Amino acid sequence: MAVQFMLPLLPTIAKQLHASTTLVKYTISIFLFGKAFGMLAFGPLSEKYGRKIFMLTGLGLFTFGNLLALFSTTIEILLFARLIQGLGVSASVLIGRTMINDTYKSNKAAVVFSHIFLVASIIISFLPMLGSLMAMHFYWRTVFLIMGSYTTIIFVLCFFYLNETHTDKGIVALNLPKIFLYYKTIISHPLFLGYVLCSIFMIAGESAFNTASSFLLMQTFNVSTKTFGMLITLLVGGHLIGTLICGKLVKKHDLSSMMGVGVSILLISTLFMVLGIYLGYASVALIIIPMIIYHAGTGFIMTITAVGSVVPFPNLIGISSAASLLLNFTFSALSSAVVSNLSTHTAGPVSLLIFGCGVLAFFSWYGLILPNHDRKSLILNTPNI
Repeated sequence: MAVQFMLPLLPTIAKQLHASTTLVKYTISIFLFGKAFGMLAFGPLSEKYGRKIFMLTGLGLFTFGNLLALFSTTIEILLFARLIQGLGVSASVLIGRTMINDTYKSNKAAVVFSHIFLVASIIISFLPMLGSLMAMHFYWRTVFLIMGSYTTIIFVLCFFYLNETHTDKGIVALNLPKIFLYYKTIISHPLFLGYVLCSIFMIAGESAFNTASSFLLMQTFNVSTKTFGMLITLLVGGHLIGTLICGKLVKKHDLSSMMGVGVSILLISTLFMVLGIYLGYASVALIIIPMIIYHAGTGFIMTITAVGSVVPFPNLIGISSAASLLLNFTFSALSSAVVSNLSTHTAGPVSLLIFGCGVLAFFSWYGLILPNHDRKSLILNTPNI
């Protein structure tokens, strides 16, 4: 919500806050940095004190960030508000995923994630069009009022109806050397690294496109605000289809095979796009069609990574989820920051970056997941590393 809803509004924000294009693009990057680095704290804390309290903390921070953004008068205040929003989302996203993995295991968890991501995709599919309508008919600050109101409702529902899922509180030591050891062991695990690298490169490509898309399509290719919202909705539709297919197939096929399907889709779609653009056929269709296919691949990768990254650590689900999301969002933010400084006068630089992400995702699967996915000896059953 905090990304898709805002994309059509970025050019408007730049004009009304008298800010440069680069600084306004950073409203995406800084949100993603906050989303990433909050994981470092919320993962271990949720292992020690439980999940629910930090779900509520995250929702509260996000609501406060929206309130601050609503009344921001300069780009600097807006950027700070976006950082607070990111910290809030880091907790809510992490705890949501962790509570599902607390409750369901392996392929069953993947099926549950596919259902949740499917519903999320349906909701998200309306956001770019709604953002376009906001840009055309309402003041841009209205999006923060809507997001803050939405999160307040979710906070109330979670406070009264969300049950705690972590029953082994306190088994993880909250001292810096031990936490560092947990993260070091998790990040160096070959299966964890394989799943997360696939997801890292997938989300880096997605983030690169998100950051550049409004300026690339609306200014370089003269797409109208309304049409832009419709095109971004098509991308979310691709993700929805990928998630739906993955949810069906994962009942019969292992996680590694499903990840292979996802990264292959990324590789093929980005290769088609970059070849077309550098051969001189750059157009809106040549950008959007491959990106729709790309987003179908993200439906596979997001679903499988949410489960595969925690499979080796059944007793450290909170920390392994935090490590996974920290790396994902960090590289997403870095990709966004890089694109913020690239020219969007042509599609070449952005398409080449997205293609590179597709290639790296494929070889992460081929080199790390495929050789190790059936090695039971890699599963660690104790936090006493």
